[in-house]
Amino acid sequence: MPPAVLKTPVDDVLTLGVYLPRRAGALAGVSGRTVGQWARRGLVTPSAYEGRPANLYTYFDVAEAIVVRWLLHEGFEHRAIREALDAVRGEFPRWPLLNAPLGIARQSVGDKGALVRREGRDVYVEVSGSATGQVVIKPQLLDQARDMLRHGGWIASALHLQHIEVDPLKLGGQPSLKGRRWAVDHVSRLADDDEGRAILVGDYGLADEEVDDAVAWSDAAEALA
Repeated sequence: MPPAVLKTPVDDVLTLGVYLPRRAGALAGVSGRTVGQWARRGLVTPSAYEGRPANLYTYFDVAEAIVVRWLLHEGFEHRAIREALDAVRGEFPRWPLLNAPLGIARQSVGDKGALVRREGRDVYVEVSGSATGQVVIKPQLLDQARDMLRHGGWIASALHLQHIEVDPLKLGGQPSLKGRRWAVDHVSRLADDDEGRAILVGDYGLADEEVDDAVAWSDAAEALA
């Protein structure tokens, strides 16, 4: 087995946030085991640290994992995503799903389509997928999937939580209450009983809706583990 490798300078890692597989998975709406499988298949890269006892993922690694989750949700196969990555990784070695001009082209509404690369303003080149013939719907930008992380990741989007954010420069990039330095996990633990919730609301001025969102996020993350 090759030795573990620290793949990003420590100072850079600290500014980007660092996540264990379980937390990276929760932010992408899957288990930590699933994120590990994606890493082994080359769909995501643990760019902070790779090896035992656990891979470490940066903020942008997790953002890419969300894109992978979104593409799988759209019906793409692991093979198609890997083909697209292989086609652009030479030019975009760091986080190609975030940085390369990739999108989705569809023949018609509801078609799975193909992952395509934009080369020029109106020229699109297929890099994977099953679409053939003329592309009648221009590629969809992956902005929605990329932006999902800063609004709390897949869980917050799926549950329509309004008070969660993920800022790599705040609390080590851990999910927190929007505009506050309160980690979601901390709020959830304190809110585990009526007395703790009363302290959060009465003494610290948190709104019931903020506490509810923190509890809902933590419960959903625990269910994915």
